[in-house]
Amino acid sequence: MHETLRGCLRIGTIVDPEFIRLGALLHRLVQRIPQVETELHHGTSGYVLESLLKRELDVGFYLESPGQMPETGEGAPVVEMIELTHFDYKVIAPDGWSSRLARTDWPSLAALPWIVTPPRSVHYRLLTQRMLAHGLTPNRVAQVDQEPCMIDLVRAGIGLALARDANALQERQERGLVVAKGISLPCALSFVWLKERRDEPVIAAVRGVLEDIWSL
Repeated sequence: MHETLRGCLRIGTIVDPEFIRLGALLHRLVQRIPQVETELHHGTSGYVLESLLKRELDVGFYLESPGQMPETGEGAPVVEMIELTHFDYKVIAPDGWSSRLARTDWPSLAALPWIVTPPRSVHYRLLTQRMLAHGLTPNRVAQVDQEPCMIDLVRAGIGLALARDANALQERQERGLVVAKGISLPCALSFVWLKERRDEPVIAAVRGVLEDIWSL
């Protein structure tokens, strides 16, 4: 494998490189399959899934509720995945909004201004699922497509947003942002590929590297 595999591996990436351990992945791939060039394409989870189904990507990272498979639509290729880690999304609010978050039931939260994301993002899916379960829709005041932009708007006092638990804690400690008490939206970071390609040597090599990095 080290001597014979060649070509290009197109990887869909999401969120920040440190969270998905991208540096470790690329380092191990260079060691294991040095003749294979890696090509990175960054976007939302929805972008990664759509590009995978169109065969514009070979593999990619994906965010979804734990244990839930990506929805690919009728007649679409079957997608396989491995869950790498679980975490929670938290609701964050601007500094000084503690009184506005005195009540954290979903009807009260839905009435506050929200910074939302496009339908292809995991933020949208998680928030919409939770809101719809209570017959609610968020009071949308802005839409962005990247989590850092969402946090910037929260810092600016625009409204509420979802943030990964580690980021929410950091923002609370460093910038005084408010984290809604008792609200957690579970999420899983996964790695996805097309089932029909699972035994291709390059894809098998990537899966093996990921299992080592994440101690699966």
